[in-house]
Amino acid sequence: MASSRSGLVGDERGGVERWVVWLVALAVVGGLVGSVVYLDDELRRDSPGADFSVSFDADAGALTVEHAGGDAITDRTTERLSVAVLDGSTGTSEEVVWVSDSPSATKRGVGYPVRPGDSLTVDDPSVDSNGDGSYLDAERSVGFYLESGDSVRVVWTGSMRGTTQTVTLANATLE
Repeated sequence: MASSRSGLVGDERGGVERWVVWLVALAVVGGLVGSVVYLDDELRRDSPGADFSVSFDADAGALTVEHAGGDAITDRTTERLSVAVLDGSTGTSEEVVWVSDSPSATKRGVGYPVRPGDSLTVDDPSVDSNGDGSYLDAERSVGFYLESGDSVRVVWTGSMRGTTQTVTLANATLE
């Protein structure tokens, strides 16, 4: 009796099928691990890794906050980015919105994303710097005079890790 082998039989075929299943499983697991590592990086951070600088022009009664590097502030996790100013002599404070999910809070076409090099200027009602008769010449204004000793904070509010958080990204004192 002659036997012919036209293909894989028995244990040989089962071994090949197992290898195929293992290779597919490894590819799927590898893809999931890559996705989890990316998402974990996003979920681990408490806030965007962005740097801000603050400069003050006493003659114009204006301060400028600039995104000086790091992560762009996007609407993906951000609910609001604002600048809080504290009058050092009276204790009065105001928070002006830079960008927000609320269309009424974001004025004059400033919106997401806020990238390195973008800036926001805030002035007070003491100087008409462009001579147009209005003392509020910047993108945003506060209702008190800006002067040396006032404090400025850049405040981020957003959702990371599934909860809403408010984090101060930068602090400065006007000089």
